[in-house]
Amino acid sequence: MRTKAPEQVEIRIPRRAELVRVARMAACAIASQMGFTIDIIKDIELAVGEACANAVEHVRVGDDGPDEIIIRFTLGQDELVVEVMDRGQGFDPEQAGKGEADDSDEPGGLGLFVIRALMDELRVDCDPATGTCVRMVKRRTK
Repeated sequence: MRTKAPEQVEIRIPRRAELVRVARMAACAIASQMGFTIDIIKDIELAVGEACANAVEHVRVGDDGPDEIIIRFTLGQDELVVEVMDRGQGFDPEQAGKGEADDSDEPGGLGLFVIRALMDELRVDCDPATGTCVRMVKRRTK
């Protein structure tokens, strides 16, 4: 029996906060078409929104590279893989998003924690030369 290759949908949005909703809407539409429940669709939407918001906030300013966020959805038979890629300078993914409380008054810092709680898998790859890729996976339960 031949297995069908996963389909991909890729969108590119300018790195602007007001356009993060485009990525969130695309996530909802794709997850809905894949048959995820409403609750899971909302989880995926929130995770994608958090990853895109991080990309808006943390990308280098003045870089000669494209000032955009790439969102790639890979539709597998039993899972949805979402990759959010940007030209961000990167960070230590082992230390970020663990949800540890601290006494600072700094805003943010919970994006990866939220994504980790909502999705089945989370991987962050950082390369100073090419940028950051946040890869999230949500599996469909039977």
